[in-house]
Parts: sequence; structure tokens; C-alpha cells
Amino acid sequence: MSSPTAALLANGPGELWGWCRPLAREMSQRGWKIHLHLLRCPFATGREREVALSIEGIDVVTGPSDPIGSFGKLFHDRCDVVIQLGGDLMFGRAMAAFHRVPLACYSYGYKKGLDRCDLKATAFESMARSMGKSVQVVGDLVSDGLRMDPETPTPWRDGRRKRVLLFPGSRPWIRNVAMSYLSEMVPSLVDKLDIQVASMLSPFSRPEEVESWRKAGLNPFTGATGAALDDVDLAVTQPGTNTLELLDRTVPSIVAIPFDFLRSIPISGFRGWFFSLPGGASLKEKVLRHAARKRGFVAWPNRLAEEEIMPELVGDISPAQLADAVANILTDEVKLRKQRVRLEKLRGKAKSPSSVFCDLIERLV
Repeated sequence: MSSPTAALLANGPGELWGWCRPLAREMSQRGWKIHLHLLRCPFATGREREVALSIEGIDVVTGPSDPIGSFGKLFHDRCDVVIQLGGDLMFGRAMAAFHRVPLACYSYGYKKGLDRCDLKATAFESMARSMGKSVQVVGDLVSDGLRMDPETPTPWRDGRRKRVLLFPGSRPWIRNVAMSYLSEMVPSLVDKLDIQVASMLSPFSRPEEVESWRKAGLNPFTGATGAALDDVDLAVTQPGTNTLELLDRTVPSIVAIPFDFLRSIPISGFRGWFFSLPGGASLKEKVLRHAARKRGFVAWPNRLAEEEIMPELVGDISPAQLADAVANILTDEVKLRKQRVRLEKLRGKAKSPSSVFCDLIERLV
């Protein structure tokens, strides 16, 4: 009897590394053949295919292609189940319908066409409530990804000095702005405290970018996130799935969105095209500033808890001001301990999310 085949559809670097990697390994260990289809993504780094080919358990990697090319490849690839892990559900629905197989989708929020899926899964109860009916809470696949990470090497030197880990973002254009900003912030922070600082760069980062961070004195690290998070005292991060990694490891954190970054925030679709026109960058900044004033919480742990656990600093924050905020919380053991306890309570305890999700997928086939 031949092994069943699962077609996994993913697009951006976060979904590929945080979700696809642990699920592909789990399904492969159960005897599945894994065919990964990379969909076009406006936020892609350009290295998704290269990284996908290195992921354990994946047998075939296809794409990314233009939409017409993608449909042709999806229709040509016979499979037993389609699993959408990012991107427009139009592709997953079309592939599942063409091959007459079940469609499963894992997401952190509602997607157009989600109601047409045979299996809808997410990480947390509060996410499920926003996604409609019959959504299965399987846990956060990101946590399984962290458990896959080796414990060494790490960016930390021996010693008892406190450790501060910087997360400058998963997209190159945001990291470029962050490098300039952090190269001013870190010296100010080091002047105040005897600490170790490291910058967690994406595994999709190119060698020349890593060298630029090294020359800036920001101690870049492109190894396993799990190893970098070992015994970290405080993380300084932007919003994104990395805040869920910090939740999983209960690392006290500050979430910073300096308005210096606004012009570098990518926007997809027609609005992204419109803001790319002459004068669009300044208009985009005005729109995003206005939206920021009306914002809710931006860090995932805060959104899930519906209260601020990780402090959020949004606005015209100078590097020196951010250094002051980091120093204040880093020297307050009560605040650090309180945040860890609240993160621990929010995280809870669960089985392997990849295993739970795979159990549900196998019941469809």
C-alpha cells in the first residue's frame, strides 16, 4: 500500500518556518509524503524555496509561481488531502475541489472561504471565537517548532550578566530601518547596565545582511530561536508571531513600534500599490499614524488575554527613550517575575499541537 500524500500550501516566511516545519515533520514520521506548494507572498524574502528544501520531512517543493502557474501545478499534483497554512484560500479550495479531497486550514484568524473547509484549526480559544463555528483548537504550531530547535549554538557568552534579545522583524526592509534605530539604542542601554545583547535575525537573512548587523555591533544570531531564548531576561520585539514564541517560553518582553518604522511597513493589494506611487510613502505614514491612535493591542499575548501583559510602546519613541524603558523593566525583578507568571498562566499546558492537528487531518482521509 502506497503512502498517502498531503499537499501543504504556504506563502510567507512565518507560516513556512513556524507552522509548516513542525507539521511536515510530524506527518512524515507517520508515513505521509509531503508536497509543499509555495504561493506568492508580497512579504516574501525571496529565500523561501531555498529554506523549504532544507526542512525535514518535505519530499517535493513547488513554486512560488504566478497565479496561473500555481493553479496548473496544484491541479497536476495528485494528493489525498490539502492543508492550507497561509495565503489565499482560493488556491486550497480549488485544489481540493479539483482532486475531490478534503481541505484543512490552520490560521490565527478568519479567512475568506474558511467556512468551505472540511477542517478549521487554530491555536487558542479566543482565536477560534473570531473564526466562526466548528473551529478546532489544537494549540500553537510555533511551540512545536521551538521544540525542534537544537540547544546549541547560542549567541550568549558565559557569565551572569543579564541577557536582552532583540527581534528586529522577519522582513528585510523593516530590519534595515531597525538596524539603524537599534545601533543607537543599544549603546545607550549598555551604558546604563552591564548586560549581554543579541539580535535574533530571521533564518531567511542573507549573509551580507548578517555581516552588516555584526559591523553595527548588534551581535546578530541566525541560529535556532529556541537556543537564543535560553535564559533570556528580556526581549525587545515588534508585533508578530515571535510574540507567540516568547509566550511559549514565558520570556518577559517589551513590544515597540517606533513611528520611524511606519514608512517601511508593507501593505498588500491595491492599497500597497497606491502607497507606492510618488508621495505615497508620506500619505501611508499619516494613515498608519491615524490607525495607531485607534489601535487595540498589537502583541498576540495581549490580544489573547485582552489586557496588557507585554508593555506596548507605540509612537514617536527615540532610541534613548526605548533604552530607558528597557532598563526600567530589566532592573525591576518584581515586574519581570509578574510578567513571567502571567505568560505562564496564559500559555497553559497542551499536547503537541502538530500531533493533535495531524490526528484530526487523518480522520478526514
